[in-house]
Amino acid sequence: MLSYLYIAGSSNGRTSPFEGEYLGSNPGPAAMFSGFLYRNIVKEVLFLFPADSVHEAFLKFGKKLGNLGFFKTLIAKLWRYDNFILEQNLVGLTFKNPIGLSAGFDYDADLVEILPSIGFGFNTAGTLTHEAYEGNSPPMLGRLPKSKSLLVNKGFKNKGVTKVLSTIRSNTNLLGISIGATNKPYSSFEDMVENLVSGFRDAENFNNFNYYELNISCPNLLNIQNLNNKLDSHSGLKQVLTSLEKLNIKRPVFIKMPLEKSETETKELIETASPFSFIKGLIFANLAKDRKNPTFNTEEIKKAGKGGFSGKPTEEKSNQLLRFAYKLCHDRFLLIGVGGIFTAEDAYRKILSGASVVQLITGMIFMGPQQVGVINKDLVTLLKRDGYNSIKEAVGAKA
Repeated sequence: MLSYLYIAGSSNGRTSPFEGEYLGSNPGPAAMFSGFLYRNIVKEVLFLFPADSVHEAFLKFGKKLGNLGFFKTLIAKLWRYDNFILEQNLVGLTFKNPIGLSAGFDYDADLVEILPSIGFGFNTAGTLTHEAYEGNSPPMLGRLPKSKSLLVNKGFKNKGVTKVLSTIRSNTNLLGISIGATNKPYSSFEDMVENLVSGFRDAENFNNFNYYELNISCPNLLNIQNLNNKLDSHSGLKQVLTSLEKLNIKRPVFIKMPLEKSETETKELIETASPFSFIKGLIFANLAKDRKNPTFNTEEIKKAGKGGFSGKPTEEKSNQLLRFAYKLCHDRFLLIGVGGIFTAEDAYRKILSGASVVQLITGMIFMGPQQVGVINKDLVTLLKRDGYNSIKEAVGAKA
């Protein structure tokens, strides 16, 4: 059963942008059967066990499978789907398709070898920090099946920037690393900023990744309540970016934006980031904290523990912020959409709202790993239906 989550593969020949694929064959009956088996049997069994334990087991298993070329090749042929209509060159990076794995799942870069074969066009490891952190008190993860959501309370669990990046041998996909401040007590906001910048400074010693994400929006950090500033405020963000500017970072940096901000607050953060040329993109958006969100099942949210929430409770607000940001700054920033993507239609709404590429985690956990290829294939169908010759033509079309 575990193999359904982490087996994946490699590539072969190209054909035309509309009639054929490369890297993987058509995700047809095999992917459909995999999805049916996962949703009706595998997931039902896995959801009987604690989410923390299942996640840890999958990371270890996925890392091992990433070394098995035969299995990677097999599953790539069954699941992966790429098509020229989905390719984009953005901020100096080539995205083979627009579906990425969001930060927060592969927090120690264990799955770098396997994720491209499943079908992801890019993936972000982390969030990584200057110092290792063992994670918040368990449970760090929870499931809300009726709400199509996950509870997340990891607080940047990771082995530290230097140790994680030292383990990455190769990188066949676009790989990013998310960096945040180490989850620990700080005597001042300035100390917290220095810790965050130290994480970037550590990463600058490595060349085995392609982009950064700056996480200013995690709702699960400890011991920050008494600080005199916040990372997701105008003054706090400006202080961080001013410090990062001194590192002369060459790789693109994307800011992971907070979800539950007003348009006025969001505009202020966008305007704060705009003068810093190394900031190339904005990600909308992170976890939901508002437990009154109507998307939640009432009984599930009553029983939920401490943490933020992913999945469908973030979708509407994420799309709203994407549309707002597209109108405000699409000529300045690449926009990345995250939150509530389970199907191609979900991803397409974000693209039409202004996202050039999107990221997911929860959709894969609920639908199965084969869903990545299914989404890419169905996106092509939606683009062709609406008369678009490339995904770029659709970006922001309904913003």
